[in-house]
Amino acid sequence: MALPGGDLSTSAVANAAGLSESWAWKARDQGVISEPHFEEDVVALRVYAFVSQIGWPGTRRPRSARQALELWQQSAVEAARQAASDPASTPETALWVLEDSVHLVTTPDQRAAFDLRHLGGRLAVRIPVGLWIVELPDALAALPTRRRRGGPSSGAGATRQPRRTG
Repeated sequence: MALPGGDLSTSAVANAAGLSESWAWKARDQGVISEPHFEEDVVALRVYAFVSQIGWPGTRRPRSARQALELWQQSAVEAARQAASDPASTPETALWVLEDSVHLVTTPDQRAAFDLRHLGGRLAVRIPVGLWIVELPDALAALPTRRRRGGPSSGAGATRQPRRTG
């Protein structure tokens, strides 16, 4: 389910992801997303916001300290970005995140194989990236259109009416 290319602002990426702009700025500062932004960045941002909050049992992370992304978190974000541009992704595509690895799973056969090979009582988080990809066109269509600077209502070509007082 490949997405068309496009140029989005950081604010638009956050808005389409359903997140506050602070998540997008944080992701940009950490190199998770970079300008120019594309549709895949929306899904990557949603996954970033999700995985950056996961705390695995037995792992201590001070909440006040700025946290660099761990390898498994970076892998999850990149796998989500890959799924967003992969024509083989479907609404059933899921990203399974484990403490030491991430796995994209699309078909029931892949899910069964993943379960047998990797879960075995281990803690894992399933992220529905396929659903997020399917929702993406509607989220992008709902974005407010950007006003162009220098258009007919502003700048050199605009005529300003005098204010009337009293």
